[in-house]
Amino acid sequence: MRITGIKKECHDANLKLSKSILSFQNFGNISTRIDKDKFIIKPSGADLDKTKYLDYPVISISKRKKISGKLKESSDTPTHLILYEKYPDLNAIAHAHAKYSVIWAQALHDIPICGTTHADYWREKIFVTNNLRQEKIKRNYEANIGKSIIRKLGKRNPLKYPGILVANHGPFSWGKDAIEALQNLERLEFIAELAFKTKLLNNKKTLISTQMVKKHYDRKNGIHAYYGQKNK
Repeated sequence: MRITGIKKECHDANLKLSKSILSFQNFGNISTRIDKDKFIIKPSGADLDKTKYLDYPVISISKRKKISGKLKESSDTPTHLILYEKYPDLNAIAHAHAKYSVIWAQALHDIPICGTTHADYWREKIFVTNNLRQEKIKRNYEANIGKSIIRKLGKRNPLKYPGILVANHGPFSWGKDAIEALQNLERLEFIAELAFKTKLLNNKKTLISTQMVKKHYDRKNGIHAYYGQKNK
C-alpha cells in the first residue's frame, strides 16, 4: 500500500475511534506503520472531521522525530515509537480512554479471566503496568510508558497478547493493521466491562478453569484452530 493509502487508512480508523463509545471528547489515537523506520499517527488535539489525512504527521523511528506532515503529532507518539522499535511485527497501535478499561487501570488491577469471551483473545489476565517512579514521570514520560508496557509483556509475543492497561492511564492495543488494533481495543473494553460487573456478582478469585481458557483460546488462535471460515 502506498503512503497515501496508509494515511487514509489511519485517518479512517482514528475517525471511527473518535465517534465510538471508546472515545472521551478528543482523547485517544491510532498509529499505523509505514515501513521498518516510519509510522503515521493522529495529529494532536485535531478535529478529525476537519483534518485532511494527507496532513497527518509521519514519524521516523531512527531519527525520533516528525519528518513530514503539516500537523503536530500526538503527545503519545513516543509511546508508539518505543513499541514499534521493540516489536517489528506490530503494524498498528491504538489507545483510548474507554470507561471500564480506565477504571481497571486507575484501580491498578489486572483484568482477571472470568469467562470464555476473555479467553477467546487473551490466554491470561490482561495486565496493568507498574506505576512509574517520579523521575520516570518528570523525564521522557511518554517514552517511559512504552518501556513500562514492554517490561510488563516480558517475553510474550504482543501479537498473541493484543492489549494491556497502563497504570492510572488507560488501554493500549495493537495488531497487524489499524482495523485490528481498533478491534482489539473494542475487545479489551468489552472484556473490562464484563469482568467489572461479573466481580460485583461473584468475587471469587477464579471463575473459569484453566482447561476452559486453553480450549477457547486455542480453538480460535492455536495451531489447530477451527473457529471461523478456512482461507481459500
